Amino acid sequence: MNHNSNFYLIEKPKSWTSQDLCTKFKKTYEFKKVGHSGTLDPNAEGLMLIATNSFTKLFDYIDNTNKTYYVKALLGYTSDTLDIDSEYSKIENIKADTYKKDIEKFLSNLVGDSIQTPPIYSAIKVQGKRLYKYARQNVEVEIPKRKITVYNTELLSLKNETVEFNITVSKGTYIRSIVDDMGQYLNTKAIVKELIRTAIGNLKSTNKNLIKNIENLKSTDAVSAITWSEVLNLPSIVLGSNKEIHIRNGQLLEENYFKTSNKHLIIIDNQIKAVYEPFNEKYFKPDKVIV
Repeated sequence: MNHNSNFYLIEKPKSWTSQDLCTKFKKTYEFKKVGHSGTLDPNAEGLMLIATNSFTKLFDYIDNTNKTYYVKALLGYTSDTLDIDSEYSKIENIKADTYKKDIEKFLSNLVGDSIQTPPIYSAIKVQGKRLYKYARQNVEVEIPKRKITVYNTELLSLKNETVEFNITVSKGTYIRSIVDDMGQYLNTKAIVKELIRTAIGNLKSTNKNLIKNIENLKSTDAVSAITWSEVLNLPSIVLGSNKEIHIRNGQLLEENYFKTSNKHLIIIDNQIKAVYEPFNEKYFKPDKVIV
């Protein structure tokens, strides 16, 4: 296996935690370090962007972190975790198609910026402790609200008590909270039955290097990385290998190497070695050295 630093697109199976996926990938291919660009609930499945070794330092530079989800919601049901991951119960019989107009209105009203309260059963930290730990101990805690953006929504079908829709949202948006809000909007309760992340920025589930069946991956199975240009939208400059020692030592580079005053990737031997940013009129300095 090539133990270079890379990005990989992996399909997370249902019931696995995001950490399970990273651990399995790390152990199978003996990477020193594996990280992901955003958690998926255990009940959710679909795309996760993984970085290995020093590429984990590059997550800060991903600009298009919007996520697209396929959602299946159950109307008239309630549960502590707002999905079917915990004990859930039916509180009333609801025919989704009788609410068609209201559901369409709710989905179209979502588009734009709003303030969201994440679910108490989530991995957000408050005073160093994850929210779900407070929830399990029945401790009251103030949940920090966050600004979210919904880019588009698409109602797919209404069948019995089930609503199916697609939604594209900014990073850190909780779909369970959106479905909970839908329930309130319809004067009932609603929970997530199925959640599949179908896109991360420009990376889609049709990507030719998508890694599926991670459960069965063996160290002898070849997997393909995705090219960094699919993930990072930064200008780059290519330097000769004689410059590698300069870069490793974090030395300044003259500004005439650079095309614009943006951050730039430094490429040597087809590998990202650093990210440089303007320091003053004459020089750029390393923002991160990737070795």
